[in-house]
Amino acid sequence: MLRFLARVFPLAALGVGSWIGLGKPPPEALRSLRVPVPPQWTQAFAAPPPIPTAAHASVDGAEPSVDAKLLPDPNPWPSINASTSTAKAWLLSEGPIHAEGDGRRLVTLTFDDGPFPETTPVVLHVLDKHHVHATFFWIGRYLDGTSDRALRTKRVALQVRDAGHLIGTHTHDHQRLIGISRTEVLAQIDRGMTSIQRAVGVRPSVFRPPFGQLDPYGESIAHERGLTLVLWNVETQDLHHTDADEMAKNLEEQIDFSGGGIVLLHDIRFTTAEALDKLLTWIERHHYDPAHPDVVGYDVVDFAEFTRATAASPQPFTSRADLEDARAAAWRKHHPTTKLPPVAACDEAPLAM
Repeated sequence: MLRFLARVFPLAALGVGSWIGLGKPPPEALRSLRVPVPPQWTQAFAAPPPIPTAAHASVDGAEPSVDAKLLPDPNPWPSINASTSTAKAWLLSEGPIHAEGDGRRLVTLTFDDGPFPETTPVVLHVLDKHHVHATFFWIGRYLDGTSDRALRTKRVALQVRDAGHLIGTHTHDHQRLIGISRTEVLAQIDRGMTSIQRAVGVRPSVFRPPFGQLDPYGESIAHERGLTLVLWNVETQDLHHTDADEMAKNLEEQIDFSGGGIVLLHDIRFTTAEALDKLLTWIERHHYDPAHPDVVGYDVVDFAEFTRATAASPQPFTSRADLEDARAAAWRKHHPTTKLPPVAACDEAPLAM
């Protein structure tokens, strides 16, 4: 009996100590966030729930047994960039052309550089609040290993998956895919996909290269892997700014000028979640009304619907530069004394960690 107590008591003490340690308050940034955050998100920072043990999830490094129901449809959207061309992906990010009298403008949201256990749940809360589905492009190495942070990150990844958002790859280490060896390019793409599939049981079907840059070899690898290349036409440098009001206003101006498109944000800043809430509130105030089809209004849609609409009404330009020139000329014709709204650069801000 004494031997049994000698073995059990240290374990019990360790358990009590661990439980006490989980009681620390959430990050200071969460307290200052103006976006209403429900108690369950706040509690998640202090005491994350146990990791699900379903067969499709893996947290111990073993290869997952993938539930077929979780695999994406082989053709969830039409192929509109058969060669996986970066140049064409920039043009496609603008979305469909709008026929005269068609006021519906489509917006789809994307988030890079996660998942982060501190901030991704807050972004999820904002998306749920506004009944919106988005696309998340993840860095694979965040989902590797069995450290406390890795396990928390995997829990959040499962929350993203279970909320019905599209999961994409952003490489394994967020390494720029130009100016490096072919072996490194191949490893970054394949390892990123493997880490994501191991963590959540879903093979990524969409791909965003870091900084939006991909050379012909990288394009060929993405094509061989069946990845859809996704870039953007609206972004506000949210990694480098902290004023949520200013960021939201900047996004609104770009969306209004471009007539919708693919928005680039990052789910690793609390201020991004706040700016997102403001942006979606603005879109709701300017929502497209089918009863008045000629009045310009916005619909936030998922990537599949955005791509289907783009395939049905493709832009009549050979490049995004040509489209931007035509758009700028039309703007100046109707606003001769007004400065052109900001335009998202065809390049991504460097990762700030």
